[in-house]
Amino acid sequence: MLETLLILPISIIAFIALLMIIVFFHEYGHFSVARMLGVKVDVFSIGFGKPILQWIDRKGTQWRISALPLGGYVKFFGDLNAASQGPAEAAQKPATTQFPGPREAEEIAGGMSAEDRKVCFHFKPVWVRAAVVAAGPIANFVLAVVIFAGLYMSLGRVIVEPMVMDVTTDSAAAEAGFLPGDRIVTVNGRQVAEFGDVADAVLVSGGDEIRFEVDRGGETVAITAAATRIENTDRYGNKIESWRLGIVGPSAQDFTFRKYGPIEAVSAGFGELGRILELTVRYIGKIVLGKEDASQLGGPIKMAQYAGQSVMSGFDDSSYREPPGFLLKLRASLVDFIFLAAVVSVSIGFLNLMPVPVLDGGHLMYYAYEAIAGRPLGAQAQAFGFRLGVVLLASLMIFVTWNDINNLLSSIS
Repeated sequence: MLETLLILPISIIAFIALLMIIVFFHEYGHFSVARMLGVKVDVFSIGFGKPILQWIDRKGTQWRISALPLGGYVKFFGDLNAASQGPAEAAQKPATTQFPGPREAEEIAGGMSAEDRKVCFHFKPVWVRAAVVAAGPIANFVLAVVIFAGLYMSLGRVIVEPMVMDVTTDSAAAEAGFLPGDRIVTVNGRQVAEFGDVADAVLVSGGDEIRFEVDRGGETVAITAAATRIENTDRYGNKIESWRLGIVGPSAQDFTFRKYGPIEAVSAGFGELGRILELTVRYIGKIVLGKEDASQLGGPIKMAQYAGQSVMSGFDDSSYREPPGFLLKLRASLVDFIFLAAVVSVSIGFLNLMPVPVLDGGHLMYYAYEAIAGRPLGAQAQAFGFRLGVVLLASLMIFVTWNDINNLLSSIS
């Protein structure tokens, strides 16, 4: 209990720092592409509420750091609000992201000068609006790739051979016929490069059978096994439920570190991005099919908890054979925190691409309709979509926050 109270302020500070970094890059993606394509930006804000620091740049954009650092937004010229819902002149009508018809466009255009129309987001072609909206999540993905590549170049990457060093007694792996010394070659028909590929397959298996091919003394052996659900702990000691096969991989002294050159590092960074996105999609799919427990989904409280634990992780002496000096512990903590930032950045980019109105993916869904149909979706349909989106997003936030509270109370007890 005391340890939880001590880490609370550290978690809050780390969470705010983590969120501000990721939100800045997300919003800067929108901002930079908007500027590039000739859209005027009125406001760039990190956080919501009353500004505590603000200034205006030479192109007239007001930059803000606001009191509530739980997000951010870019407001384009002509927007009704930070969600880019219609021009301000249409405030008395249902909120939309597009003009529902030529008549409304003409009415609003009549109140603007030709110069204003030229830089107004809502008068831009649909491809420009789509590019500006998509730039936010893409910026999150780019940030993650840059972080992964930077870590692989500066510190190297851990390589763990896909060897079975031991098999847990009475486990699914033992029943399936795995033996110490087996080298795992394929999982569900996909080549295995390292032990992490096996761990990923088990992680999102949902208890389904997994097909393996192993090299056993030069002979290829086919094995089928289904993981079992167990209560476990993550790397920070938090209680979680996960799937276990019962294979014991190589120990730490058998790990190898490989430093990458710039091109290899960027390629590996994209590979890690793809891996996280694939695991996310497969995990959500298992939840939809009822093969995964939705209570494992986390929200802002869990993010804050992990942020604080990552910042303190390097100072856990139990993770070292011989505790190093303060600077090395600090470096280990910063590396862990930066890696977490990359993973969270991918998650936020993915979340924003979900086809839910009020999110970037919802805007892109509307723009896709406009591009295919040759006209925007009607005002009433867009307004209904936004209301539905708000309800869905609020429901998700309530659900994951409830999960966070339950998991936090469970860890304390």
